[in-house]
Formats: sequence, structure tokens, C-alpha cells
Amino acid sequence: MTERVTGGCKCGKVRLEGTLLDAPMFRCHCRDCQQLTGGGHSEMVSLAKADFQMTEGYSTYAMQGRSGRSTFSRFCPTCGAQLTRNSERMADRIYVHAGALDDPTRYAPSRSIYTDAAQPWDRASVIDDTAD
Repeated sequence: MTERVTGGCKCGKVRLEGTLLDAPMFRCHCRDCQQLTGGGHSEMVSLAKADFQMTEGYSTYAMQGRSGRSTFSRFCPTCGAQLTRNSERMADRIYVHAGALDDPTRYAPSRSIYTDAAQPWDRASVIDDTAD
């Protein structure tokens, strides 16, 4: 079954829509996510890039990820809401910030990534996906 999700920014200027991938939803503790969100981590949902749609009006910030490849962060220039991340490394998907979903209760994280970069004050949010 293909599940569609919708979302957008706080002010409503930018809207997005796509199909959930059968991939783990996760918390990313990398330093880029910390700086982009202003918090200890980001909450991410994977959508298929092939049918992903986002209205015009967003801004894109390009940077180099830890892999050495380019990554891209899209956000609303009006309200500043972080909307998506994607990378050359995982070219088939778009990561949507869970808070940007119209129904954020769809978000159910099952793992944490880049936990080596997690801040000491954010360790409680690390999901140990190695536990039984």
C-alpha cells in the first residue's frame, strides 16, 4: 500500500506532498542537523523522490555532508521553517522534517543516526536500535 503524506511550513507559503518509503524514520544527531534546526537533532521521514512535490517559494541551502557529497536543506524564507533534506548519496529519497507534516503523529522513529555527534544534553533522545 502506498501512503501519501502532506505538509508545509508554519506560514503556509510552501506546501509539500509525497509517498512514504518503506524505510526507517529516524533522529539525526549530525552537527549539520543541530545547526539547521537549532536543537540537538532533527526528526526525519523518508519520501520517494520520484513523485515528491513542493510548491515554489522555498530556499535551498547547499552544503557538504560527512560523506563528502553535497546535501541540500530546503526551508521557507518567510517563516524560516525547515522542510526537507536530501543528498547526492541517497538520490532516490527526500527527507522531510517530521514537524513539517500536516499529521506529525505519522512519525514513529525507530533509530538514531550520527549518535557520535549527539550533544550530552540530548543523549536521552538517542534511540538504541541495537537493543532487543
